[in-house]
Amino acid sequence: MKITNESEYEKASERADEIFDAKKGTPEEKELKELLKAIKEYEDDFVRMLRKND
Repeated sequence: MKITNESEYEKASERADEIFDAKKGTPEEKELKELLKAIKEYEDDFVRMLRKND
């Protein structure tokens, strides 16, 4: 999963909030892990972009 824009980021964040308390071993837990990884990568890319423009 790759987040490429702000709209996707917002949707992924909302979904992660919805399933944040997912039980271990469930499909929701797997989805949550993928969402959190994609969110972090998007945020890291955003911070790198901001630092480049300083």
